[in-house]
Amino acid sequence: MNGEPHVEAARSSIQPVMRSEVFHDPATDVVLDVISSGVAAADVITIHATCEVEYEGRAAGYLGLGDRIILCKPDGTLLVHRPTGNDPVNWQPPGTTITTETEDGNPVVIGRRANPDEVVRVVLHTVALCTRVDADDTAPLELSGTEADMHQYILEHPDEIEPGLRVLEHERDTPYGSIDVYANDSEGRPVVIEVKRRQATLTHVDQLNRYMTQYRTSNPNARGILVAPAASEGVKRALEEAELEFVGLSEFAAQNTNVSSTTINDFTPD
Repeated sequence: MNGEPHVEAARSSIQPVMRSEVFHDPATDVVLDVISSGVAAADVITIHATCEVEYEGRAAGYLGLGDRIILCKPDGTLLVHRPTGNDPVNWQPPGTTITTETEDGNPVVIGRRANPDEVVRVVLHTVALCTRVDADDTAPLELSGTEADMHQYILEHPDEIEPGLRVLEHERDTPYGSIDVYANDSEGRPVVIEVKRRQATLTHVDQLNRYMTQYRTSNPNARGILVAPAASEGVKRALEEAELEFVGLSEFAAQNTNVSSTTINDFTPD
């Protein structure tokens, strides 16, 4: 079906009809119409395409041609995903204004916001599939894991953080602030561990870095470790630049729902 919609409806005893349209190998005008009409109708839009991505704002970035999945949500969220991995390679948060234009005959998806002033342009070269779905999901998320569970896991399994690590104190108060876990490594150096239940962000890096900058004035050999279910490559680079470390506890990753963890620092591929 070249540009022709295939209308599907999912029915069940507990949900109303969910309207959806699927376009295979759509032409440029079809892609533009699906996006503009889908945004206006507050639909969820997905596009499977070979594309390139441009970013302008707090920095500038460019991502060359590759096969990716573009996702536009009714709240203005714009996500560009690679075929692998759980984090988008680039994104714009809720409240983004999503529009379209053409460039050399190719459809372009634009995500723009004013504060901060930044724009993402996704130039679609070959579109294999384009969908729009009138989706609804208001079910509450029930989490079984908490940050306290992570603390307890670290106390009981310090070797999961590092072989030879010896926990000395939990939630230790110091003149510089409260330490989640205070330990010594196998060489006797003090280790400050900051625990986050959700995916590590640059805000967490800044928090640990400010604390360690003060703490190292009297403990120059102290190590700072950020522990979280996961971290993007951009966050790991920021930790390394600050002479801090990261340990991922992937067993808690199922509870990670913080989409906003990806930033412009994750835009450029490694």
